[in-house]
Amino acid sequence: MLRITLLLMVLLQLGCLQPTAQFESTNYKLVWSDDFSGNSVDSSKWMTRHKDKMHGKSRICEYCTTLDGKGYAILKTKLLPNESEVGYEIESGMIATQGLHAWKYGLFEARIKFESHPGHHGAFWLQSPAYGKVKDDFTASGTEMDVIEYFGNRSLSQNVHWNAYNSKDKKADGSGNLKHQVLETVDTEFHVYSLLWTPEINIFYIDGDETWRTDKAISHHEEYIILSLLTSKWEAMKVKQENFPDIMFVDWVRVFQK
Repeated sequence: MLRITLLLMVLLQLGCLQPTAQFESTNYKLVWSDDFSGNSVDSSKWMTRHKDKMHGKSRICEYCTTLDGKGYAILKTKLLPNESEVGYEIESGMIATQGLHAWKYGLFEARIKFESHPGHHGAFWLQSPAYGKVKDDFTASGTEMDVIEYFGNRSLSQNVHWNAYNSKDKKADGSGNLKHQVLETVDTEFHVYSLLWTPEINIFYIDGDETWRTDKAISHHEEYIILSLLTSKWEAMKVKQENFPDIMFVDWVRVFQK
């Protein structure tokens, strides 16, 4: 493991790592990455997004995102017993490069092994700092780009959202439930999920193969990366206490640009 880590460090320094996504990538070079080496999340690269606040039915807790010392980031969803009607509060992990690093266009890739059970969903996504500030004009606010979302029960999708969540004109476009061989091992093996974002189109990939594309609501804003494992309001009814805590593993995240 040490030898592999040292080799990756050398490759990163030399800028020699190549994209997994299959496209004409000759002009794309690695500009940012994290392979989650060490024993704690790198605060120069990541922050806890919505720390101690609610996101859907999840309370975001800093300690729900850790490194295991073996080169993996671990995002955890756990149930904290309390005296409420349901008998627990849901705590979750969510980190982002928000306020630290953002990019306009490029190839975004992450190698992930998702959580196992329904009642929450893991995601790798991008969002603009301006998202939702102008409710009904995505050109002013940018677009949310969900490189991948896994909802359990073999439900995997790629999506874009535009206009604010509370907008009367909230819109989305998506792949629907992907019919891909990755579903057989989505929660037991690592796979690479990618987004090629250009001024004209968004192209999505799994393990290097194109799975979906869209030219709707292309963002022309700088956007930051988010990794999350969250319970939305509609998912909370699927939570079974015996299935938690549950974990999403992230091996690495990389950004390539021309």
